Amino acid sequence: MASGIFMNLGCRTNAAETDELAALLSAADNYVVVNSCTVTTAADRDTRKAAARARREHPEAALVLMGCYVDAHPGDRLGADLLVPNAWKGAPQGVTEALPPAGVRRSRYVLKVQDGCDNRCTFCIVWQTRGRSISRVLPYLEDRARAAAKAGYQEIVLTGIDLGSYRGGLGPLLERLLEAAAPARLRLSSIDPSHIDQGLVRLLEHPRLCPHLHLPLQSGSDEVLARMRRRYDLATFERAVASARAVRPDLALTGDVMVGFPGESDEDFERTLAAIEAAGFMDLHVFRFSPRPRTAAARYAGQVPIAEAKERSRRTIDLGHQLGAAYRARFEGEELDVIWDRVSGGRIRGVSQNYVQVSAPPQGRRAGQLERVVYREGSIDPAPRFSASADVTSDGEWQTASSAR
Repeated sequence: MASGIFMNLGCRTNAAETDELAALLSAADNYVVVNSCTVTTAADRDTRKAAARARREHPEAALVLMGCYVDAHPGDRLGADLLVPNAWKGAPQGVTEALPPAGVRRSRYVLKVQDGCDNRCTFCIVWQTRGRSISRVLPYLEDRARAAAKAGYQEIVLTGIDLGSYRGGLGPLLERLLEAAAPARLRLSSIDPSHIDQGLVRLLEHPRLCPHLHLPLQSGSDEVLARMRRRYDLATFERAVASARAVRPDLALTGDVMVGFPGESDEDFERTLAAIEAAGFMDLHVFRFSPRPRTAAARYAGQVPIAEAKERSRRTIDLGHQLGAAYRARFEGEELDVIWDRVSGGRIRGVSQNYVQVSAPPQGRRAGQLERVVYREGSIDPAPRFSASADVTSDGEWQTASSAR
């Protein structure tokens, strides 16, 4: 008989919601929850595979399908006993469920502060599945931050679908949460370049705010950005990076880039490569455009041939690797504060305050532990690439509610 089992796909916000639900249902059993993703057609396939796997491996359990796939495909049950759309999920803001100690379920605590998106990017379906932007109330978030620090989490990652649209401003929110979360450090997940203001930049000087920004560039061409219906141009992005680096020269910059968007010319693509290099990204998530049904871009003329889009993707990934190696080399022999994450391949892997991902022999180290290390190639060395949410694989990863107790 299955106890409470969770399978999470997709973004950090999904991961935060899965953790919240696991804590609320920790006393229940004999169910499997698949928290789905529909951001791409590949994500749809992964969700269908996950639901089939859940039914095959746990035929006696109640199968619950929740999240964005449900909203995007309301008539497709995938064999689930219960469908939970996004409007139904999430912990009530008055509930203060107990948190598992750091390292039991997750080494860093992911705190959802916002949901939904008011933008209408032409390649994206998430604004349709998540609805309008809404913000969680500050007292609830302060309580969660205090509880996470008390449970031993050394880092709290703030997440949302459109994080920078938090009602009242991200800067004031950060000020309150930095106080509530002490002594834990805070990290921001993805934030739009247009939301980088002077209040937020000033807070980058705070010793417990990680010097790391994830800014989606998407394209270095203003024409492509306009067709994507993004809220910024290249100059806005460049100003955001320059203002942040003026305060934190050691800033780690990661981001998203989309290649092969309809109408993207060779010149547009070369502008993107130039923008990536000028910004000094240390890690990139590179997406090759594929038409997403129910989005405007799927109907656009000028679809880039697949072979050309693949070549652009390869070149972008290669540039990202070069820039990442150059950034990490800056910290050879420097002290970094690393939170250890998981043991894999006989080594424990972790991430520093400036997003340098490292590995080392376990030697008594444990997940969730904060350690100051000297970064040296071969002793404390760069880990193979994996994302900050690496516990979410392409097929998802089983997690039991009992492990959250």
